[in-house]
Amino acid sequence: MRTEVAIVSVSAAEVDALRPLLSADERRKVERYRFEADRRRSIVGRGTLRQLLGRRLGRDPRELAFVEGPQGKPALERGELEFNVSHSGDRVAIAIAEGTAVGIDIEVEQPRMTDLAQLARRYFAPDEAAEVEKEEDAALFFTIWTAKEAVIKAVGGGLSIELASFSVLPVSTVWGDVKNMAGWRVAALQTDEGYRAAIAARGGEIVRL
Repeated sequence: MRTEVAIVSVSAAEVDALRPLLSADERRKVERYRFEADRRRSIVGRGTLRQLLGRRLGRDPRELAFVEGPQGKPALERGELEFNVSHSGDRVAIAIAEGTAVGIDIEVEQPRMTDLAQLARRYFAPDEAAEVEKEEDAALFFTIWTAKEAVIKAVGGGLSIELASFSVLPVSTVWGDVKNMAGWRVAALQTDEGYRAAIAARGGEIVRL
């Protein structure tokens, strides 16, 4: 199994270059966003996804067709590859996999948050909450948070899965087993300063694009 990962910046140049790849329906959805920042992220996310899928499949990215799967999760009409997209700030993270469902999450790190321990006790597994309370470190909090969000997105359970029901510790840049979720693995992704990102899948090689 091979999982490809790309983290791209949202810039005016990227928006202009990728907008033509979107379908008419995707463009209509983009225009419904209230804020320009959301429109730009959507264009870069969807356009880059089409670009990467087209390259891997050897097809014109403009001709790719998507369907809506369970819980509204988009999928390729032919189902050849699995993918997931996340965005935060001015970054978009994309994961594409074959032979495994995949989840990816990226978040802007918020170093001035003062309620990290309280949030960890509320949402994290006991071992994760204990680490956050001990370290009182925003970087650790968001490393765990992105890893857990990536797992939720990969598994596809959405709000039906309690964040505290599984643990991702220890989180590193190589695959680690997710406790209480047999077969699932998670890894932190190296990204730009001020961001944290993670990917979850059933394993395999991680290739950065």
